[in-house]
Amino acid sequence: MKRSPPPPVIDAARVVAYAFVDDIPYLPVGSRVLADNAVDQAPRLAIAVSLSSPSGPLIFHCDEEWIAMGASTAESIERAKQDAECNYPGVGNRWIDTNVTVEEALAFYDSETAGLKCSFCGKRPFEVDGLIEGPRATICRGCVEEFYCDFQFDDGDVVGN
Repeated sequence: MKRSPPPPVIDAARVVAYAFVDDIPYLPVGSRVLADNAVDQAPRLAIAVSLSSPSGPLIFHCDEEWIAMGASTAESIERAKQDAECNYPGVGNRWIDTNVTVEEALAFYDSETAGLKCSFCGKRPFEVDGLIEGPRATICRGCVEEFYCDFQFDDGDVVGN
């Protein structure tokens, strides 16, 4: 099986390091959960940082195609590597840094989503709580709520403030 590197972005998070662990015996220390199902051994690991929020890094437990089967969080990238070592002894010397910049990750994300953004505020899907696509525009929930609040309803007539 060919061992290809991961994409620059997995689940709206910029990949900063990855490792192949399909030949390392898995030690089930702790648990990884996805959709209420426990995730056991994974052949690939990726440490990533969310593009949308400044939270700690994520450890993605991925299949051979780099699709996340589960995730766990860590306080830092170094701590994520230490945590992975508990489940995959010896992975410490296998980490490969991606050197993907935030700009490169966003460009990749935009190419994968065909540049989908809110037509009004410019936010991407991972930055908002849903997008509504119309034939000529796309709008996020935040803009809908903002525009709604900017208008008064008087006897069924809409009057702008």
